[in-house]
Order: sequence, then C-alpha cells, then structure tokens
Amino acid sequence: MAGSSYYQKLLPLQYPHSYNAMTKLVVAMAKVSKNAGKKTFFGKDKGQESYQKFIEALRVTMQSMILDKEIVEADDIESVYKCLGELLQMFSMAHPNWQDAYAFSKIFFVEDKPSALAVMERLRV
Repeated sequence: MAGSSYYQKLLPLQYPHSYNAMTKLVVAMAKVSKNAGKKTFFGKDKGQESYQKFIEALRVTMQSMILDKEIVEADDIESVYKCLGELLQMFSMAHPNWQDAYAFSKIFFVEDKPSALAVMERLRV
C-alpha cells in the first residue's frame, strides 16, 4: 500500500525533527501492539518493555514538535494533543502500512484520551 507522495515529501521538509521522531514513535506503537501480553522464555514482560520505549518515543516526539515550532512550552496539553494528532494523521497518510501502530494510537489517544493527556502532561515536566 503506497502512501501519499505529497505527505512523504512535505513532512521531512516542513517538520524535520518531528518527522524523524514520528518514525520512531510509530515503530514503538507497533511493538506495543505486537508484544502486548507476551513474555520472554525467562519470564520478562515484553509488553512492559515495549510500552516503556513507546513512552520515551512520545516524549522525544513532543520535544521535536517544539524544535519544529509546532508547539511552544507554554501551550496547554490539549493544544499539544491536537497538534500530535494532526501530525500523526499526516504521517499515516504518508506511511499507511503501519496499521497495527495506528490501531494502538486510536486506542491510546482516542478511546482513552484522559489517560493519554495525563501521560503527555507528565512527560512535559
């Protein structure tokens, strides 16, 4: 499934830091989706490790959005949430193959919005 060539060209040019961070964020979301409920042979929880990497990727993405001047430190968390959603939407149009990642993002950011806002607020500190 090929993505929109317009967004594939626009995102790295207009949002260079955010685009780079989004590539890592989407991979982290896919891993959370894939590793939910799994354990290693020795009993280590793969889901928790994947979730921790997702949280770190989310923090870096929000910092990158500041570097790209999409948000500022003084913005309220709702503004950050909206901007992240718009960037994620554009990224999904450019790279639609990450369906498991986008399914996780729908659950995390849309269906459980209060928790997502709380996590994002905590990461800003």
